[in-house]
Amino acid sequence: MKTAKRLVVFLLLVVIISSMVPFTASANGTIAWGAANVNGNSVRIRSGPGLDHPVLTNAVRGEVVIVIERTSDEWHKVNFHGTIGYMSVPFLENRREAANFNARGSISGSSVNMRERPDTSSSSLGLHPSGTVMDIIGINKGWYKVVHNNVTGYVRSDLMSVLSRDSSSSSSSSSSPDATAAPDAAAAPADATPAPAPIVSSLGQQIADTGVGLVGHGYRWAGSSPSTGFDCSGFVSYVLRQHGISVTRSSAGMFRDNGVSISRSELAPGDLVFFARNGYAIDHVGIYIGDGRYVHSSTAQTGVIISSLGSRTLFGAKRVV
Repeated sequence: MKTAKRLVVFLLLVVIISSMVPFTASANGTIAWGAANVNGNSVRIRSGPGLDHPVLTNAVRGEVVIVIERTSDEWHKVNFHGTIGYMSVPFLENRREAANFNARGSISGSSVNMRERPDTSSSSLGLHPSGTVMDIIGINKGWYKVVHNNVTGYVRSDLMSVLSRDSSSSSSSSSSPDATAAPDAAAAPADATPAPAPIVSSLGQQIADTGVGLVGHGYRWAGSSPSTGFDCSGFVSYVLRQHGISVTRSSAGMFRDNGVSISRSELAPGDLVFFARNGYAIDHVGIYIGDGRYVHSSTAQTGVIISSLGSRTLFGAKRVV
């Protein structure tokens, strides 16, 4: 009799403890903390929380990263367009639990609720199977704000994977083109004229990829090889030589002698971008890689990095392919 009573008490304890533990069997990972802005021209995202870990990718000034976990006072675990790694805290500013940004996500749990508000007690706007792709327009206390089939709602962040830029550009979705026009999302002026679609050549993309592959190499004045380091024009001329293209060695000479001039709206991967001291004397050149970014050999402190075109004033651009 005593054994039976002990068994009943044990089972009751198991039921009580189980009810206190949240069910996460279908969760993809931890719930994201919030977001932050990149505070630096080209901030490295590493595979681990320390300078001895390999660099996975670079994020440019002003871009929003998802803060998955505030690992320590020195490093935060982040998700940047599908790349999960660690960023140094001094290069993250305006850290907050709620933020607006644009990304793409894929449901990673099974039969996941999209809810009306960021709360499990909120009304369900529908169940979605694993693999459903949605537009992400923000984060709010661990929930992604999403748009799917013209419906705006929230999905718990541990039940959705943020896609890489490549995946998001090729993913199919039933969302309409204006589905991200939520009340608290930034909207373009009503009379805005869309820029013409850039012409992207396969050779141009190969040139951009070659340049990106050299990120991390050192800077050296008059240098033009990976073994010695590069100055800006040495870097560009080296990359182009790998694809059978010869250009004038100096940045000013390249702008004067090579390629055809294009507007900023026509930029495509592989195009050359030029910058000028005092607005008239060309003193820097880089290779456009798409998404408003270019790769270049910047300074002795940074070497070859990726930067945003918004980080300095563009003087002009030339297409050499």
